[in-house]
Amino acid sequence: MRRLWYYYLYLLIVWGSFRYFVRLPDVIEELWFKPLIWLVPLFWWGLSLSTKLVMFGKDLFRSVVWGVFVGALYFGLIRRFNFNGEIGNLDMMGVALATAVTEELTFSGFVAGYLEKIQKGKWINFLIVGLMVAVIRLPILLFVYGLGLVDLVGVIFFAGASGIINAWIRIRTGNVTGSILARLGMNLAVLG
Repeated sequence: MRRLWYYYLYLLIVWGSFRYFVRLPDVIEELWFKPLIWLVPLFWWGLSLSTKLVMFGKDLFRSVVWGVFVGALYFGLIRRFNFNGEIGNLDMMGVALATAVTEELTFSGFVAGYLEKIQKGKWINFLIVGLMVAVIRLPILLFVYGLGLVDLVGVIFFAGASGIINAWIRIRTGNVTGSILARLGMNLAVLG
């Protein structure tokens, strides 16, 4: 479990510093730097595990159905309050997809799977994932978007709740594809 907290601390420090000091277009940050900073350490960590985590193993169909349903729900809830953006922008669609893949492979795929392997069937696993998903948003919310307290609390709560739901989809189906699709629906609504 200690290794998980080291990795998360690494993410907070490195990704938070990157968000604070580096100002590149979102397309470059999300398509190039985020997967490199987030997934390369996980890849090496995954290689060192005695029993490998299977992220794309079991019930693909059920995972996709849950992912599309929850993604549509996220999209509907978010777009209900914000109809100003356009969804057809290819750059933003790429950012939405890259972010969904990177963050869901990290949190729903690896972290939720790792926690489930350590302590199977514990509800605290979902809360840990939700908290991690919420807190990792702080650097971008504070340093890039400069949100005020009320908006910050709302976004943190929604991010944590979506992290719990997406981790549940992954653990329930044994496949992270649904979590990625659900997150993609949320990202398209937010970025579009």
